[in-house]
Amino acid sequence: MFRHRLILTVGFLIALSWLNLAPARTPSAPGKKKKPSPQAETAAASVIKSESNVVLVDVIVTDKNGHYLRDMNQKEFHVLEDGAEQPITSFSREADIKPGAPERQRYIVIFFDNAGLDSEGQMWERGAASNFVQSTASPHRMMAVMDYGNGLRVAQNFTTDRDLLMSAVRKTKFAPFQTSTDEMPRPHGGQRESDLAPRNLLLAIRDVARMLGTAPGRKTILFLSAGFDLISGRPADYQDTIVALNKANVGVYTISARGLVGLDMASGEYMPPWTRDSGLGVFGGAPSFPGGLIQLAAQTGGYRVVNVNDLPGEMQKVSEEMDEYYLLGYVPPNPVHDGRYHKILVKVDRAGTEVRARNGYADTKSPDILAGKTEGMALEAKAASFEAGEISVALSTPYFYVRPGIARVNLALSIPTSAVDFEKHGDNFRSQMSVLGIAYRSDGSVAARFSDTVNLNYEKDEMREERKANIDYQNFIMIAPGEYMFKLVLSAGGGKFGKYVVPLMVDEFSGKQFTLSGPAFGDRSIPSPLSSADIDQKLIEGSVPMVANGLQVVPSSNSRFKKDMEPVVYVEVYDPLLESGNPQMGILFDIVNQKTKEKVYSSSTLPINENVHPGNPLVPAIFKLPMDKLPPGDYRIEIRGRDSAGNATPVRTGDFSIE
Repeated sequence: MFRHRLILTVGFLIALSWLNLAPARTPSAPGKKKKPSPQAETAAASVIKSESNVVLVDVIVTDKNGHYLRDMNQKEFHVLEDGAEQPITSFSREADIKPGAPERQRYIVIFFDNAGLDSEGQMWERGAASNFVQSTASPHRMMAVMDYGNGLRVAQNFTTDRDLLMSAVRKTKFAPFQTSTDEMPRPHGGQRESDLAPRNLLLAIRDVARMLGTAPGRKTILFLSAGFDLISGRPADYQDTIVALNKANVGVYTISARGLVGLDMASGEYMPPWTRDSGLGVFGGAPSFPGGLIQLAAQTGGYRVVNVNDLPGEMQKVSEEMDEYYLLGYVPPNPVHDGRYHKILVKVDRAGTEVRARNGYADTKSPDILAGKTEGMALEAKAASFEAGEISVALSTPYFYVRPGIARVNLALSIPTSAVDFEKHGDNFRSQMSVLGIAYRSDGSVAARFSDTVNLNYEKDEMREERKANIDYQNFIMIAPGEYMFKLVLSAGGGKFGKYVVPLMVDEFSGKQFTLSGPAFGDRSIPSPLSSADIDQKLIEGSVPMVANGLQVVPSSNSRFKKDMEPVVYVEVYDPLLESGNPQMGILFDIVNQKTKEKVYSSSTLPINENVHPGNPLVPAIFKLPMDKLPPGDYRIEIRGRDSAGNATPVRTGDFSIE
């Protein structure tokens, strides 16, 4: 029975990510976590997070001529959440913050959308971006360079080094030019792929928002694009992107790289500015800049730069604006961290003004919902003690590389439903399961943790059936490579608790080697309707489905299988050659009897190139265990990958049993 499978789609990032955004944390010993005061929690809040008690809103105020107003005071501002005015609890202006203060650090992404411009136009665009870097880079402005063609690529990680940024802008790959139309189709081939292009770009923007979500304060994306319609035919995808950007506190400045077009009197054709000796002397006509990109700026508190030929000058205005905003803070009314999106509206009393601010935030669920609470502290004490649990817990902890320096540990646990204490409410039976997971370093400090509560509610007929089954739960944590001790503790009604302790070893990963991560065992696989774009979106939203070959794995918590089952194995191969080429790839495995140490099965090479996505070095793979070749017993599987360039991955192993 799998209809009651419970999936928590939250990850908790402790280690430095590939964008180097995560702040340093002070280690704490297990069982010694001190509950912060409300004042300390408020002071520490710097970005919208579910565990924060303060919502921060950046506000730009100009007069009717576009001049910044620098003399506003707190009493002139009014913040409304979902239509109700909220008391402003903090107020400051960016220009008044002293240089070197932690909250002054700004994060800026220069994002090149590489379609719709010929090579000369892309050179013009990159020249303007180089000028922007030259004038904007500073010790308190962390900048990164990304480009989007067939996929998202990080050309330069966040840095304050002006030379590295200038080099990245100059070396950013040019995209093949496609003749533009009113809809500006993307250079991805046939009509069907072209129809998917706007959605794929929206997914890439959401991916950037997710990357920036851990950075403190207001973030900025300079989105340089020839422009095309992001809204038409996909309003839900567009709105999800707006929500993701506002959730991460990211303002988007959409910059039209096409410029004004002028009429060439000799040919009678309209010509873009880079084909003339001067950007002046335009006689008529200007390219349209579809509403989607205009709204992308308006709904995130940025603005649009369109139909201009002085692109460097306009981008300089963007740089100057970064010191011109006011920062307002307020305590949200009755935060419940239920994931709802709340609308924000900022008004000022002064007449003749224009106000720009993001239009909302998502009150997302905390990844550590029990932190500081009585239930959480009780579970922490159980984790720190040598006391064994009374509830039988089965747990699997396979890990998969996400990016250099970061791994995702998939957690799949199950407990017998009969071990849960239920209370009767009419014809229903109810209980609540609280779960805490902590990964300890060798010195006893906490490397990663999560906590959660799960409400269990069964009708009488269901209860009879479920008493014979298990309650399954899934979660994951993000962690840096290293050696840890992972402890999971749970309570399930009454005074009983369960506990599972397991060593967790995550090998180093630089992103430059051919390697393999996993394996994860599945009780079975089910058909999956998810496309590659859907899977990318699930990753952005926080959940991580194990999908390949059109199948999705139903995770196993104990890797024990009955003879009539059809268990599967999920792995991920990482091949850096896929970033620039398309080598042939495959996996192969051996199965060893744990008791006799004899090899009882060897597979042929299983090709996995059908799962390759251009430009993505991660390749998922699912294969079945050869149950018809194995009698009951305890086994170890040894898996490796290889490619046509002669490379081989390290061997990864996993233990399983057949009953």
